[in-house]
Amino acid sequence: MRLALERAARHFPNLIAMIKEDGSQESWHNHIDRVALLAGVFCDLDLAPSVRFAILAPNSVDQATLIHAGYWSGRVPVPLNFRLSTGELVAMLQKSGAQVLFVSTDYLNVAHKILADGWEGQVLLIGTGRDGIEGTEGLIRQSSATDPIHTTIADEAILYFTGGTTGEGKGVPLTHGNVVSNGFQVATALGVGPSDRYLHAAPMFHSADLLGTAVTLAGGSHSYLAKTSPKGVVDALMERKATMTMVPPVLLDGIARSGLLEGHALDHLRIFICGGAPVPFHLLEMGAKQMPSTALIQGYGLTETSPILSFLHLPQAKIVGDTKVLGSAGKPLAGVEMRLLNVENGVGELAVRGPNVFSEYLDLLADTNAAFDDGWFRTGDVACFDEHGFLHILDRLKDVIITGGENVYSVEVETVLRDHPDIADVAVIGIPDEKWGERVTAIIVPMLDASIDVEALTEYCRTYLGGFKIPREFHQVEVLPKSALGKTLKRNLVRTFINA
Repeated sequence: MRLALERAARHFPNLIAMIKEDGSQESWHNHIDRVALLAGVFCDLDLAPSVRFAILAPNSVDQATLIHAGYWSGRVPVPLNFRLSTGELVAMLQKSGAQVLFVSTDYLNVAHKILADGWEGQVLLIGTGRDGIEGTEGLIRQSSATDPIHTTIADEAILYFTGGTTGEGKGVPLTHGNVVSNGFQVATALGVGPSDRYLHAAPMFHSADLLGTAVTLAGGSHSYLAKTSPKGVVDALMERKATMTMVPPVLLDGIARSGLLEGHALDHLRIFICGGAPVPFHLLEMGAKQMPSTALIQGYGLTETSPILSFLHLPQAKIVGDTKVLGSAGKPLAGVEMRLLNVENGVGELAVRGPNVFSEYLDLLADTNAAFDDGWFRTGDVACFDEHGFLHILDRLKDVIITGGENVYSVEVETVLRDHPDIADVAVIGIPDEKWGERVTAIIVPMLDASIDVEALTEYCRTYLGGFKIPREFHQVEVLPKSALGKTLKRNLVRTFINA
């Protein structure tokens, strides 16, 4: 990534690199000058190359500059999820070995709690210092620019923590080779160029933010959305003339149902990526109808794969002429190899390898060994391929429900239920059952003013599903527990309903 930043400054010095929150712009030349000064701050703080530093902040140009300064100087940024508890943040700081925490004023109170909970590192403010805590602006004024540190493709570039949908999140170190490889893979797949403007709507503590690497490699520009909402995303897309963005399904759903796009032309928006959680086809189709000039794309990947493995390019998929490919996860990116393990009837666990795939979890040797099969990374997703070569993700391996000796893929049942007009959201889980092993259970969020009729729903399911797949229980809730990118936290639901 150091070479990518040098290249941007050398080949695109006068092109826009950053569109700031106030609308002002920063060229690649000026951006790299600031990156080099911030790298000098790392030296002044006695942060040695390869040492990690943490960031706790909403999306911003300032956070991007910190991350780029890490790439430039060989230090390793660790973006932290500001939605976590103080205890969880302290645990991640201790696991990462981070010596410095850069925090925005939004989370200064959290930083004080982190220090009170026993973390012994140094806290610095992003921007202007206050309350006796130094800020990056003052430190930059006292610093000198530094030349980039030589790094190899095998050196660690950034450390993410997985979302922890199965428990406590794991540290995932991604190398410069991982990040750059996926940047090139995404750029190739989407035809990214220097005229592209990427709106960072996904949180920067999530690996989905690395989609922006493709834009950096191409000399395009970046803007950042600190607080996301359907209206906030639409306003930013229009005001900043973004050509690309990526959002989780919950945001696309909010945009599509809100009517916010009525009367607004988004002709400048080339690419709208939806990912981070399963994306129902009807949601992509809703988005496509409201953004006719834009290519709607579903992205599939994991933190461990830096992050993208495949794209479903909706306009291209429609050319195939087979409707079943429209519900797929698309085709693998260039350089990504895929195969199925433990195959039965064409279905198995998806394993992948490629230059974008990580090599180990942080200080978790047993987990690392379990995650690889002869050099292939086991994604934990149950999948199959159709005759056109499109990848279909059927379920998470841990979410497959075994009832009466039959496998039930929760995603299949959820897809059927989501098409019901009275259902806004749904999660299907397996609850331990003495007779069946597990019983299929649907947790439903009804549409506003709708009510759930269990008998009617059962008959509705019978039209589309085999008998053993039909939920034996239906529960109604106001909202489902979600991760930052909209993944349903099914383990929370199992705990809640196991004794219901």
